[in-house]
Amino acid sequence: MSKILSQEEVDALLKSVVGGEVETETEVPTDEAAEDIRPYDFTTQDKVIRGRMPTLEVINDRFARFFRNTLSTMLRRMIDITPVSLDMLKFGDFMRSLPLPTSIHIIKIDPLRGNALVILETKLVFALIDCFFGGRGKSGIKIEGREFTAIEQRMLRKVVDAVIKEWANAWNPVYNLCFSYARGEMNPQFAGIVPNEDVLIVVQFEIEMEESSGNIMLCIPYMLLEPLRDKLYAGFQTEAEEKADVDIDWLNRLKSELLNVYANLVVELGNTRITGRDLALLKRGDVILLDKDANDLLLVKVQDIPKFYATPGKIGETMAVQIAGVMDKQLY
Repeated sequence: MSKILSQEEVDALLKSVVGGEVETETEVPTDEAAEDIRPYDFTTQDKVIRGRMPTLEVINDRFARFFRNTLSTMLRRMIDITPVSLDMLKFGDFMRSLPLPTSIHIIKIDPLRGNALVILETKLVFALIDCFFGGRGKSGIKIEGREFTAIEQRMLRKVVDAVIKEWANAWNPVYNLCFSYARGEMNPQFAGIVPNEDVLIVVQFEIEMEESSGNIMLCIPYMLLEPLRDKLYAGFQTEAEEKADVDIDWLNRLKSELLNVYANLVVELGNTRITGRDLALLKRGDVILLDKDANDLLLVKVQDIPKFYATPGKIGETMAVQIAGVMDKQLY
C-alpha cells in the first residue's frame, strides 16, 4: 500500500468492519492458489543464519596473523595473509564450484563430532612449491588436469600441518579444540564430509607473495559449531571468561618469580615509652624495660603486616625465633 491511512480513515474502516459493511471472510483457496503452496521441511539446514559471528571473525584474524609468521619462516621471505570473506554456502554448491584438481585436506576436530576442510587453490599450490625450492613463486606449469606429484604432496603436507597448528592456536582462547589430519584428496567428489544440503562456513584468506598470490579456504560445517554457537555470537571473550582461562605456564613462571622475591621480616621483642630526657641519658649497659614477659610470644611482621607468633631462642651463636602460630586474618 503506497498511501498511509489517516486516523479518521482508520476509524471509519474499523466502524465499517464492525457494522458488517466490509466483507472480512476469506475465500477457500482454489486449486490454482493451492499450487503456490510449497511444503517446508523443518529438518533441513537450508535456513537463514542471522547476524554476524564476532568471535569467529576474531579467530580468523588471529589465524591470519599466526599463519603469516609461520609461513614466512618456512619460506624465508615475507608473506602477507589477509582474511577476504566469510560465506555460508550449501556444501554441494560449494564443492561443485571447485576445479579439478584441488588440494583438499580433511581435518578431524575433537571433541566436536565431524570434520572440517582446508583447501588450497591450485595456483597457490604450485606457487608455494616453487618458493620451497628457491623460486619467486611464479610458475608456468599447466594446472588443468594435472595431479600433484608425491614430492609436491609431501611439501603441501608441511603447509597443511602449519595451518592445523595455527588454527588450533587461534581457537584456543575461545575453546580448546584438537585438530588432527585425516586425509587428502584432489577430487572434490571424494571429500564429502556432510550432506550436500548442509550449510558450510567458508572462510577465505588471500596469500600474497612476491610475484604471485592465491587463496586458502578453511571450511567448517555449521552443524559442527552448533555446540559453540553462544560463544561465536557473543563477544570475543568476556572478562569472566578471561579470568577463567588461566595460562598454567604463565602462572607457574609468576609463582617461581614470586618465590625469589625478598620480603622484609621483623620480630618485635616488645615496646616501651620513655621521655626525651631519658633517651638522651642512655648509655652502654643501661637496661630498658619492655612491656612483654620473657615467656610471652613475640609478634612477627612481614612487610610491616602482622603475620605470625613466635618464641625467641638461639641457634648456635645466632639469635632466632621459632614460629608458634599464624595470626587470625581478622586481626590485621
